[in-house]
Parts: sequence; structure tokens; C-alpha cells
Amino acid sequence: MNNARTQMTVIAVLVCLFAVGMSGLLNYFKYQSTMDRLVKDRLVVTGAGIENSIRSSLALGLQFSDIGTLPETMDRERSTDDLIRTVEVFDNDGQILYSTDKLRAMRGVSKAWIQEAKDAAGDQWMVKSGINSAVGVPIKNNFGQVIGHVALRFDEAQLRESSLKVARELTAIAFGIFVVSAVLAWLAVRAVMSRMSKDLDDVESSLGDSVDPGQLGRTQLRGPFARPLARFFDTVRGAEAQIALLRSQLGRGGPR
Repeated sequence: MNNARTQMTVIAVLVCLFAVGMSGLLNYFKYQSTMDRLVKDRLVVTGAGIENSIRSSLALGLQFSDIGTLPETMDRERSTDDLIRTVEVFDNDGQILYSTDKLRAMRGVSKAWIQEAKDAAGDQWMVKSGINSAVGVPIKNNFGQVIGHVALRFDEAQLRESSLKVARELTAIAFGIFVVSAVLAWLAVRAVMSRMSKDLDDVESSLGDSVDPGQLGRTQLRGPFARPLARFFDTVRGAEAQIALLRSQLGRGGPR
């Protein structure tokens, strides 16, 4: 019984560990997905403001590369969000037309941005590539054709630090829940197994020590199970008597 109690306790603790661990992992991945979506939506709003300014200038007849007020607009929008490192405007060929960082304007756009912008097919896009991570908003002319993109660059390390902080908090919470659930499971198994052990002891005391159950009489039964056991043995003996009678009748050629 002690071995069974230990095994049941170990199984209950492992089930608690699996349940709490899976719950913690699912919550972390859900947070990660939600955070990525919120970051993208947050930067898309800023990019959309710049894109609207560009479209307004194009509607006045200005050329894409001759919008004089665009650099000031980009600097102003970049300062509104600490996550944004630079704001860059580039055409479909990857040539940077405007940038809040003059050095980056000389280096050009990364291939990952150009490929993701093409794959987006006129929709917002997002690239996670370390310090060159970016969210992009397409720039369309009056005919709905994509003529360029606004890219808002950010450092993925900032998001990673936030994710690690949340992961540590979730781990601490999950560990606390696991400890509590494991203790409750241990107490529950202990209570159930103690009750089962007591019931088995009552059965053993009712049967007596080293006694053949087939030879028991009513006077030999003791304990709370005495009456049910007596009825059981009476039923068994009655069934045996009926079987013996049927055998004798079959031996004589059937009932008369």
C-alpha cells in the first residue's frame, strides 16, 4: 500500500507539473503574439500619418523626391515614439529617398525589407531582424499603385527585454501555482489512499487471519463488512448447491 501511495503521489505531482507548465508556455506565446501585433499596429499608425502627408503633397502636383516638408514631418513623427530608431522612405527599387539618419540613407535599404515589401503586395509589413527590424506602410498614388514605402525601424532587443521580463514573471507565478497544486494533490492522494487502506484493513479483519473464505460461517465474521460478506457467501453456497443438483440430475438422465 505504501508503494502504491508513493506511485500515485508521483503521478499526481507530474500531472500538476505538466498542466502548469503547458499553461505557462501558452500564456507566454500568447503574450508574444499579442505584443508583436500591438507593436505593428502602433508603428503603422505613425507610418500612416507620414504616408498621408506624402499623398497630400503628391496630390498637389509635387514629385515624389521633391517634397520639402517631408523631412521635418518624419523627424516630428519619430520623436513621438521612443521605440522608433529611424524613419525611412524608399521607392520600389529600394532606393532611399528620405531618412532621419543621413548615414543610413547612404547605405541603402536591406534586402529583407525589399523582399517583405514585395511579398506584402500593397499591405503593411513587418520584419524582425535585430537592430534592423522595421514596420512598413506602402505609399500609393491616386490610382492605387504602390510607388514606395515608409519604413519605421526599431531595435528588436527592446522587445526581447520586455519579453524576458514577462517570461520571468510568468515562471515565478507558475512555480508558485505548481507548489500549491502539488501540495494539494499530495494531501488528496494521502487522504484517498488512507481511506482505501482503512477499508482494506476492515475487510481483512472481517475475514479473519489465514481462514479459508469457503469454510467461513456467520459467527466467524466480524466488523462492518460482516453482514454483506455473509450474504455473499450464502449466495455462493446456494449457487454451488444448485450446480451440484443439476449435475446429479443430468447424471440420472435429466429431471423427473
